[in-house]
Amino acid sequence: REEASKILEALENLKTEWEKGQIELKPGSFEDVHELVETYLIRHVGLEVGGKLHTGRSRNDQVALDIRLRLRRRLLEVWDATLNLIEALVEKAKSEKKTVMLLYTHTQHAQIGCFPHYLVAYIDHLLRDLERIEACYGRVNLCPLGASAIGGSTLPLNRERVKELLGFDGLLENSVDAVSSRDYILEAASTLAILMVHLSRIAEDLILWSSSEFGYVELPDELASPSSIMPQKKNPCILELVRSRAAKVCGLCSALLSMVKAVPTGYSRDFQDTKPPLWEALNLTLSSIKILALTFRKLKVNRDEMLRKAAESYALAMDLAEALVKHSGLSSREAHKVVGALVREAAEKGLKLSNLDLGFLSKTAKRVLGREISLPSQVFSRIVNPRLVLVERQTLGSPNPREVERMLRARVKAVRESRRNLKLKASKLRKAEAKLQSQVAKLISKA
Repeated sequence: REEASKILEALENLKTEWEKGQIELKPGSFEDVHELVETYLIRHVGLEVGGKLHTGRSRNDQVALDIRLRLRRRLLEVWDATLNLIEALVEKAKSEKKTVMLLYTHTQHAQIGCFPHYLVAYIDHLLRDLERIEACYGRVNLCPLGASAIGGSTLPLNRERVKELLGFDGLLENSVDAVSSRDYILEAASTLAILMVHLSRIAEDLILWSSSEFGYVELPDELASPSSIMPQKKNPCILELVRSRAAKVCGLCSALLSMVKAVPTGYSRDFQDTKPPLWEALNLTLSSIKILALTFRKLKVNRDEMLRKAAESYALAMDLAEALVKHSGLSSREAHKVVGALVREAAEKGLKLSNLDLGFLSKTAKRVLGREISLPSQVFSRIVNPRLVLVERQTLGSPNPREVERMLRARVKAVRESRRNLKLKASKLRKAEAKLQSQVAKLISKA
């Protein structure tokens, strides 16, 4: 106990000196941080005591431990930031309940939807990202210490006790696995890359929608940049950087996969180079999440322009075809042909669906099918109205306002549950750290 107290007191002093900038690191002074710590101890408490620090340990299991200690905290930071982004999307969805918008496939007008429905889609993307982060955290938060170089130790090391003191959920039981595996790094990088792909796609939407051609949204001034020469410009530079950073994180993930793929089982120095890409990927992802959260909190949505574009489009064509199936007894293919011909003729005459009447529809149907059809006028008037047509949508998960409201309530519940899980994991780490610090202080005080 006396020797342990001396070691702990010296380590606390080293920590204090480091925090005050009193430790001078000269090139070539030490091979790594482990040698620095051991040299410091021996200098202050002697070789007989300080030389016992490394007993039963190897840099191999210590490095694996250090990565996991840091990575688990960084994953919690990403988890928290992603929840903040989701909450920003939820608030924006609630404030834009009645905002109609076009939905696109192949970047062409597809169907009429609403902005909250679009936001729920990316809330769902991000909730799946949170599931991946939580699962990854569970595999990261395992203790490798005690595996020694690769084959364990002849000394009676209490690995379970170490795991408990350091706040880990379990052990990397097999000693070869403990020092040789880096799949937890690859999983973390892959999870970050998928998340960044989602952020990049959101950024791309906002970049397009903020252009003069769309005019759906306006970025806050503090998140846009002026042109150096063109006074009218408001460039979405920060969102463009989110796109480029997504590419960089994907590249870092690819680099990590390539680094690890040919390393033979065991520890090799290749692993040293896996750390910088991992930390960089974490930094880039965290900053990008925060940028998008701020963007959505301050984003201006041009509701009137969204509605105007929806009303002028032919995106109601599918709803009209389905109305013919439901109310006129046509087969799906017959309805498709009738409405296709109707849209073609209307476009040639410069008319929109909202400008047409039932007579125009009847004439088109007779020409295409060779017979007349009937459609209730109240049904037709609702189908060609972008606001009213959404209420006609029947399927689960559609942009029907009732469905959107239901989905939002469910996602808010999921966010609360994820926030609870995050707090539990963060609390466990804080308690373990506080308990360890308390035990260290007691040992030092009794010395």
